[in-house]
Amino acid sequence: MEQGRRIYVARETFVCELDGSDVVVTAGVTRVREGHPLLAGREMYFDELDVQYDVDVEQATAAPGERRKRPTRTTP
Repeated sequence: MEQGRRIYVARETFVCELDGSDVVVTAGVTRVREGHPLLAGREMYFDELDVQYDVDVEQATAAPGERRKRPTRTTP
């Protein structure tokens, strides 16, 4: 995986100081990218996430000139 593309999630809740300010890190919620200053010296409190960047997503709108099917309405 390319440098800087790894994402980490906190495995423990803790408070630390970063750039002179207290930062609350919440287990299972706080996510940081590889190389972020919050990770430096605290790697043991984070787990790497398996992130899928190339996911097929259905197009929400029609492209110019494209005709989309519309659902037909049926009345009861």
